[in-house]
Amino acid sequence: MKKKLYALSGVFMIALVIAGLWVTRAGSFTGAQQIVDLTASRQAARLSMENMTRGAELIVIGKCTGTRSQWIEGRRLVTVATVSLEETLKGAPPETLMVVTPGGVDSNRRFPVAVTVPDAPRISPGEEVALFLVRQTEVANAYAPMGSEGKYSIGPDSSGGKVVTRDMTMAPIQKGPGLTRGNHNAVPLSEFRDLVRSHLK
Repeated sequence: MKKKLYALSGVFMIALVIAGLWVTRAGSFTGAQQIVDLTASRQAARLSMENMTRGAELIVIGKCTGTRSQWIEGRRLVTVATVSLEETLKGAPPETLMVVTPGGVDSNRRFPVAVTVPDAPRISPGEEVALFLVRQTEVANAYAPMGSEGKYSIGPDSSGGKVVTRDMTMAPIQKGPGLTRGNHNAVPLSEFRDLVRSHLK
């Protein structure tokens, strides 16, 4: 009797393992397959403003006019943002500035794929940004932020002035890009410019 019980238990365990594998495989092909890519997260050690200012090839202020996703060698999905320049604080940017960030969405496949990279900066269409950029080679004539610290968001504060912030998670968003009120990480845009220029001297 005990041998039969052990045998049944073994068969039951094997069936559970097979069922679990089948569910995992089936789940990965339904709807948009969500992939978390850890390889490109925490791209650089935490950089100070001074180190970023000195190390960046370009420091610009601009507005994102659009984004598209692109596969790199068929293995890595990135987002390419087109940025319309408003001001250049360092370097000589191209007429059309393209900025590459890790992760993206490919909705053209039979099963859409979305890749999320923890800590990677994100640039949204219509968002005004300050960027510390270095040249990258994966997308022709494009640049990349210096890790998660290389992208700042710019938006209006409650008095109508512009503020710069790295962390948008605590900031209420109005309809469209921008802040509806101040944020403990936000500084006036004029102070941000002055700080960058002081490190360029």
